Amino acid sequence: MQPDRYEVSSAGRQRVTGLIQRRGATPGIPPAMGFIFGGLFVAAGVWIVLMGVGVVKTDSASVHAPYWVLTAAGSSFLLGGLFVWSLAATELITRAKIKRLLPEHHGEPAFADYPWDPRQFQVSEWKDTAKAFAFAIGVTVFLSVFNWWAFVAGGAWMVKVIVVIFDVFLLILWWQAARQLGRAVKFGKSRILFDQFPFRPGQPVSISWQPGRGIHQVMKGRFTLRCIEQWIEIERVGRKRHSSVKQDCLWSAAWVLEQPRNFLIGDSVELRYELPGDAPTTSLSSPRAIFWELSVRLELPGLDFQKTYLVPVYSRV
Repeated sequence: MQPDRYEVSSAGRQRVTGLIQRRGATPGIPPAMGFIFGGLFVAAGVWIVLMGVGVVKTDSASVHAPYWVLTAAGSSFLLGGLFVWSLAATELITRAKIKRLLPEHHGEPAFADYPWDPRQFQVSEWKDTAKAFAFAIGVTVFLSVFNWWAFVAGGAWMVKVIVVIFDVFLLILWWQAARQLGRAVKFGKSRILFDQFPFRPGQPVSISWQPGRGIHQVMKGRFTLRCIEQWIEIERVGRKRHSSVKQDCLWSAAWVLEQPRNFLIGDSVELRYELPGDAPTTSLSSPRAIFWELSVRLELPGLDFQKTYLVPVYSRV
């Protein structure tokens, strides 16, 4: 498949806006501390849930809410602790993969940076679906306590207004989770295959994009290879500190489809990009991460397709 247009951005460094996907190392507490910190929430959550279901006996006179409210409150603590545990476990698994792969690929710095599969990079809509539903369920459990306080226990009108605003936010979360489920059912998994591993600055990047099921006709599309720099920015508002993830695009080139295309089952898109000789190289393990990704955005009948795939670009040792 040939593009209708191939374009290389000449705008220089540009801030990435909108919803961004965080990559690379996660600054913060070490995994061991994460398990300890999360364990405190898990222990508190389990204890409160056991009180709510009557396993741990409590003086009913000291409980000023229905026992299901205790169960919901404890579940919120429990889910929060499990989330922290999942982050710590993910970091440990990543470190273990890197430790295992590095001796097998001695002399290639890519495997000291990230646990690459040298053949491909695969993504699944189901992983994002699980995250979306888990988040929606957690927020639902958390807000159930405040809904009881506002509308059953006779909260003040201001409390009711605030809770309604959060309930609208919750409905949006469930709508997004439902749409993500639709994407998972429609698209499933997709992947890119590497023509070589890794790619080098100054050499072409040849990638084969293999879509999952559910893509039969593309109205318009854009396949963008871009280099991203990512860092954590600390902002101070009075005495409070707020951290946020920032990303800048350092370089990009795109295959653009402006006319409709038909896809047959098993079709793939062969992509080729020319990298400049001074192209930045990947460094996902650094606090100020640099990485290359292929962004695929397709306008389809019904749900659109949008995914990003990591691309290995490293210099020789």
